[in-house]
Amino acid sequence: MYKQFLTIILCGLFLMTASAAPRRVHTIGDSTMSEYKPAATPKRGWGMYLQAFFNADSIEVNNRGKSGASTRTFYETDNLWPSVKQQMKAGDYLIIQFAHNDEKCKGEDVYVQNAKLRAEGKDTLTDMRGTEPNTTYKEYLRKFIDEARAMGVKPILMSPICRAYFKDGRINSEGRHKLTVQSDDGQSTKDKDYVRCMREVAEETGVPFLDMTAKSQEMYENAGQETCMTRYFNCGDKTHTGQEGGMVNANLAYLLIKNCPDLKELHHLVALPSLEAYSSYIRAIEDKGKREAFAAKGKQFTKELKNGKWKMENVETAKGGIVPKGGLWPAGEIDEVANRYIEYTIPAEKKKGMVIETITLPVYAKGGDGMNLHINYGFGDSFREVTTIYENTALPKNKELIVKLNQPILVPAGEKLHLRILPWYDSNGKPQKGKYLVLGTLQITGKQLQ
Repeated sequence: MYKQFLTIILCGLFLMTASAAPRRVHTIGDSTMSEYKPAATPKRGWGMYLQAFFNADSIEVNNRGKSGASTRTFYETDNLWPSVKQQMKAGDYLIIQFAHNDEKCKGEDVYVQNAKLRAEGKDTLTDMRGTEPNTTYKEYLRKFIDEARAMGVKPILMSPICRAYFKDGRINSEGRHKLTVQSDDGQSTKDKDYVRCMREVAEETGVPFLDMTAKSQEMYENAGQETCMTRYFNCGDKTHTGQEGGMVNANLAYLLIKNCPDLKELHHLVALPSLEAYSSYIRAIEDKGKREAFAAKGKQFTKELKNGKWKMENVETAKGGIVPKGGLWPAGEIDEVANRYIEYTIPAEKKKGMVIETITLPVYAKGGDGMNLHINYGFGDSFREVTTIYENTALPKNKELIVKLNQPILVPAGEKLHLRILPWYDSNGKPQKGKYLVLGTLQITGKQLQ
């Protein structure tokens, strides 16, 4: 009897294990969710990081967010919704998040707008993404829901993250995807609230609704506008997030799933990873992207930046060399001075990244043998991700030294690489005068990614 009972238990466990093969959480949405390659752009969609919050043995995140997509274009484009449906199976989940591009016609449907333009004898719009939230936006949300359910997939509606549209420290209504447009009579306004409309579809269809708009608003306002723009939205606009912005929004998605009573069946599959584990997950994404970029083929180039093609901070030129402002090297300096430097800027193309392969710079210490030097690089106007790539604490006096670095540096599309030369002088306890750093032509070689 005991053996029979044990056999039944083991068979049950086997069946449970067999049926517990990883299910998928599919995510569909726009550029705020989608995947990005580190070589191409500093943008990061929050969907890139969602997998870190799931038990990978039980759930696989299939992030299918698409840059530029609205509900209409995602549904009607062959390689988007139809291809996602091919990847879905019964027992999976589908997170649906749209609105940013549905707003392209300021809350009107593009087909309605074009009909009006034709009637007025005007040129029609060619961007077909715009949907009206109370009508066509709702219709497409229902299509996703109905077709997912027909396949045994559980849909989840998640409202879009806010744009960083601040006014007096608060995210304004447009940033929360609530548009106000003038009525045809010119005397009143129309309510074009995409988040409200998504919530209404959720209530109507019995689908879980996760209000990421409200949560991201709360987070952004608590952080403040300056923090949001320097740390979260550091991609040149107020819509797209960088790495940290993508990370914090993925964390919001986790919290919304974890706290939703209608998603109890997912609660045991999500867990907040340790900071170390999450950092490791992020590094793996970035490192993989960099390896791919370094290995990729590209058009070779050589750039030369001659004297004067630089920015100077707290230094000046004198007698053909560079000295601190005022001409004196202060006493007691033993390391670089962060706000005294000569800086070269090397921008990548707007749509193509590049890999720096070698850096060559002739340097010359004129007048003394106590000249020291760091070469650092960083990115963007805030000079972030600073790395020291060269140090020399005893430049030879009156002798040219050619600094040549085999230094692969990935510069994503639209980013600026800044190289800073930071000199200081071993003053032997007193200020020094008549000591100069002379820089030759900076040469950079690398490849332009295709």
